[in-house]
Amino acid sequence: MAQDMYWPDMKTLIVTGALRSIYDHRDLLRSLVRREIEAKYRATTLGLLWVVIYPLMMLGVYTFVFAGVFGARWGDRGNWTDFVPMLYCGLLIHAVFSETVGKAPYLIVNNPNYVKKVVFPLELLPVGGLLSALFNAAIGFVLLLLMALVLKQTLHWTVVFVPFALLPLVLFSVGFAWFVAALGVFFRDIEQLIGVLLSMLLFLSPVFYSVEAAPPIARTLLLINPLTYPIDELRHLVLLGNLPHWQPWLVNTVLGALVAWSGLWVFERTRPAFADVV
Repeated sequence: MAQDMYWPDMKTLIVTGALRSIYDHRDLLRSLVRREIEAKYRATTLGLLWVVIYPLMMLGVYTFVFAGVFGARWGDRGNWTDFVPMLYCGLLIHAVFSETVGKAPYLIVNNPNYVKKVVFPLELLPVGGLLSALFNAAIGFVLLLLMALVLKQTLHWTVVFVPFALLPLVLFSVGFAWFVAALGVFFRDIEQLIGVLLSMLLFLSPVFYSVEAAPPIARTLLLINPLTYPIDELRHLVLLGNLPHWQPWLVNTVLGALVAWSGLWVFERTRPAFADVV
């Protein structure tokens, strides 16, 4: 009984200690993110231009397939100029989540020196992956604003609420990344599984379609998808000029915080065994 009463306090202590470590090592975190971004594009001819070129290429392919070949339209809007920015919103949100979680399985395995030879705050690695993905998303967001100006001839003031809409996405992404990073140390197949799941998530999220266009059963399933709210809200804020929907924001933020808290707790609880496995 005494152990059960003490367990929540121990869990809180573990997580708060890790969060304090992230804050104390914020300069190191900044260096990790800068190094990751530079290493990714250092050997390329176009460098950071790939942050712009790659999503635009994928946007062109998806637009051709869904709008051109299948004749997809956005609701009652029959113009492709409405479909393209709506699609790009979904691709931006999915990219943040997939980049953060997709690299998590091998974050610890590929850095054995951090585990064995030096005292290193390993909890920074998934956070660094998230910040790197957000850097790419920030450039993509500028492109989205330019797209809205060119195609829609307007820019709504509600874009100032976008950081609030992205908060649940950030919490879900880093929470799953901590959990997957810990799991990847002990189960190497998780890397293959995560790749498949993230590809499935692209089509199981309202990226190529609106939530309203989904049948009732699918709409219910979309409610438990962590990408549904940020995708839908980004479209409302940037392209439609609607004010934030605060109730779903609050629900998703609380759930995201619980996922982040649980993911960090699992990471810290399994951390002592990393050196024995890596």
